[in-house]
Amino acid sequence: MQQSPLINQSLNLENLELMDAYLHNLSRLNKSEHTIKNYRADLIKFFSWIQHLEKSKITKTNGEMIGRYKEFLSTGGPIYSEVIRNPHLAFMLWFKLIFTKKTLRMRTEKSVLFFQSPMSVSSRRRHLSSLKNFFQYLKEVNEDSSEKFSKNPVKSKIHAIQLKDIDITPTKMLSREEFKLIEEKTFRTKEKLMLYLLYYGGLRLSELCYLKISNFDTISKVITFTRKGGSIHTLVIQKDDLIFKNLDFYLSQNQFISDFLFQNKVGKAYSLKTFYNQIMKIILRAEVTPGISPHSFRKACATNIYIKTKDLLYVRDYLNHADAKVTQSYIDKGTLSKNSKRLH
Repeated sequence: MQQSPLINQSLNLENLELMDAYLHNLSRLNKSEHTIKNYRADLIKFFSWIQHLEKSKITKTNGEMIGRYKEFLSTGGPIYSEVIRNPHLAFMLWFKLIFTKKTLRMRTEKSVLFFQSPMSVSSRRRHLSSLKNFFQYLKEVNEDSSEKFSKNPVKSKIHAIQLKDIDITPTKMLSREEFKLIEEKTFRTKEKLMLYLLYYGGLRLSELCYLKISNFDTISKVITFTRKGGSIHTLVIQKDDLIFKNLDFYLSQNQFISDFLFQNKVGKAYSLKTFYNQIMKIILRAEVTPGISPHSFRKACATNIYIKTKDLLYVRDYLNHADAKVTQSYIDKGTLSKNSKRLH
C-alpha cells in the first residue's frame, strides 16, 4: 500500500501516537529502518481498516475483529472514508438526532483511501505477525497502569496461517562452482568483501547494510554485530584470513565519513534496495544459473557448513536462527544427496 498524506490525516490521533511509541521502542531495540518501515505500513493499513470499515476503536479490538481483518486481507477491497459534502455543515453532526438518516446520507460522500489487493498466505502471515507484536507491546506497557489492551487479540491460532506449497518459492541454491565463477568475475575489493560476508558469513542482506567498521575485531578476527531481531551476535567467521585481508585493503584504499562499512558519499548506510541491485548486478555479470539471488548465498553457507560439520545446532547458531526447523529449511537436500553419492 502506498501511503498518501490523506490516509495519515484521516487516522485517529491516539492510534498514531500509540504507533509512534511502538516504533520508537523498535528503534531502541536496534531494529533496522527497513523493518520499522514495514511495521509502520502494516499498522497504518490496520488503523485505516478498523476506523473506516469496522468503525471501532483500537481498544475494542478482539479476536473476531482480527478474523474479519484476516478475511479482508485475503479477499482485498477498497477502504472508504466518509466526508461531508458541505464543510460548513460539519458542526451539525453534533445534532444527529435532529436529522433523519436519509438527510445525513445526502450530506456525505465516500472517498477511496486505498484499495487493498488480495494478499498471499505468506504476506498475510507476516502482516498478522506485525499486529501480534504490536498488541503484545501495548499489553505489556499497560498491564501495570490500566486495563486497556489486557489481552492480545491476535491469537496464535489465527496468526499461524498454514502455508501451501504454491505459496512457497524456495531459494535457489548457489553451488560452489557458481560461487567460484562469480568470484573470478569480481575484481573490486568492496564487491569481493560483500560476497565473502554473504557466502562465508551467511549474513542477511539487511545485516550487511548496517554492518560497521567497529564491528570487526582485527586481533581476534571475529565480527560482533546486530542481527535481525536486535540480538548481538559474535561470529567466528569462516575464511577469516581471506575476509580480514580484504577488509584491511578496503579500509586502506578508502576514506570514511562514518562508521558504516558500506556507505554512500554522505556517510549513510546503503539502502537495502541499493545493496540488492549491486549484488544482482554481480550475479548477472557472472552469467550463472538464472534464479540465483542474494539470499542464495545464505542458503549456500548453511548447506556447506552442515556438509562439513553434520551439526544442525552449530549451523543454527552460526546463522543466528531461533529455531533449528528454520535452519533445516536452508540446507539444500539436492546438494546433500550429491555429496552423499560422492562418498560411496
